[in-house]
Amino acid sequence: MSGRMRGALASTVAGSPVWAPRTRARLLRALGVRVHGSARVYPWIRFVGGVDHLEIGRGAFVNVNATIGANARIVIGDRVHLGPGVSLLPTSHDVGPREQRAGAPVSAPITIGDGAWLGAGVTVLGGVTIGAGSVIAAGALVSGDTQPDAVYGGVPARLIRRLDSSGTGPAPAPAEPTTAPAEPTTSTVE
Repeated sequence: MSGRMRGALASTVAGSPVWAPRTRARLLRALGVRVHGSARVYPWIRFVGGVDHLEIGRGAFVNVNATIGANARIVIGDRVHLGPGVSLLPTSHDVGPREQRAGAPVSAPITIGDGAWLGAGVTVLGGVTIGAGSVIAAGALVSGDTQPDAVYGGVPARLIRRLDSSGTGPAPAPAEPTTAPAEPTTSTVE
């Protein structure tokens, strides 16, 4: 059976809400996804292309409406939690000429380190490694590597703060002003 056919079955049959999360993980394993241990995969997972490049670690949690691209390896580490609507998209395009800006397809792997947590609606692009123990805030677009044990958020995702082993970490440093502070003005009312 072709990779695209297995991807279609993974999206329709295994992605159906009729299965329990661990049963869905077993179905995905039978279709070619490398699923380890007690991973839980929730319904409506969608595969863009095949499933051959996906690996899901032990104790991982993939919430509803995940979108998983093909054409490059995607590794979801042990105990990683993906929020609802997370998209892992390893393929993009080179910028082409004016007649068609979406040029030749380009794919690069995605690696999500052990224990990381990606909030709802996070998008991760190809070529990205998310550091172990990182937290990616809901709605973030991750287009570059993240450090381990840190919180990232925004579009594009930027470092917000570092975390210690307990998860609390130091408070975020105050932001540096981007412009000089305004001079105080005095006004008199007559």
